[in-house]
Amino acid sequence: MNLKGCCAAAIAASVLAACAGNAGAGSTLPLNASARHLAAPPKRGKVTLYNDAFGDPVLAGITAGPDGALWFADPGNDVIGRITTDGEYTLQQPAGSEVSGGITVGPDQNLWFTLQLSGGGIGRMTTSGAVKLFADPGGEYPQGITAGPDGALWYTETNGTVGRITTNGKVKHFTVASSDAALQGIVTGPDGALWVTQSLSGSHDASSVIRLTTDGKVTTFTVGSSPSAICVGPDKALWFTEAAGNAIGRLTTGGKFKEYRTGSKYFETFGIAAGPDGALWFTAYNGIATVGRITTKGKMKFFAIPGNVGGLEIAPGPDKAMWFTTSLPGVGVGRITTS
Repeated sequence: MNLKGCCAAAIAASVLAACAGNAGAGSTLPLNASARHLAAPPKRGKVTLYNDAFGDPVLAGITAGPDGALWFADPGNDVIGRITTDGEYTLQQPAGSEVSGGITVGPDQNLWFTLQLSGGGIGRMTTSGAVKLFADPGGEYPQGITAGPDGALWYTETNGTVGRITTNGKVKHFTVASSDAALQGIVTGPDGALWVTQSLSGSHDASSVIRLTTDGKVTTFTVGSSPSAICVGPDKALWFTEAAGNAIGRLTTGGKFKEYRTGSKYFETFGIAAGPDGALWFTAYNGIATVGRITTKGKMKFFAIPGNVGGLEIAPGPDKAMWFTTSLPGVGVGRITTS
């Protein structure tokens, strides 16, 4: 994949949403899983894939829900999915929506997700499947979304702004970069600010992580090439993938940056999340699909994904495993043990 293509991996979720629409509006579609994990957890790195046989699955964001299941966004079918730790799927298509890929749990214990409506939008779904959609006036193709430190949801846009939406739907935008800047990942930092990755500026790769306070103060840090997903590590630093840099980046809240190269065999890194074992787990792809593990000291290990199915986003599950979505049609959600 070329440089621009790898940086646009998250944005691809929005583009792929054009092939959506197979499910009936508002319908709930239970599917059979192809496998179930073992009752006794196997050793670290054991990968289990759960097949999502509905339509044209192209999964993106994933998060642990408040109900003990994993929830994910599927822009390929424009559905929000739920998968239990036993691998059982339920999918629901929010009526009148086009899913763009970001999903998180809000302070109200509902699922909040980004949309590719005309200009953009944000959706809310309860664990029982009730959906409400909110317009995003002034926004453009929202991507990542996170629960903020102030009881609201914060999300990135592809027009250089970060959006804020309250749980009752009131929207406000903060300009943090140029109007052609594609913002990707977002997370609430240990300092109570929002931390945002910028992957593109127009057609050019960007190298910035942006700190945004809840009152709108912006600080920009120069980091490695095309930062994408971002999370808070067990060491209270910001950890992120560099989709074009063959690396994992670490940035302290004081602005100290360090880069860990993955090696030439694994070129693109994309999703990243802190695991239950005190390490960071990430997805990588360069002809060989893998899930990677990196300690806070920078030691890495890679685990192959069977069938070479490209991993995309990754999140810790309620079962002390890491769960990841796949970026290629034909599979769905994967699980990798961390013990």
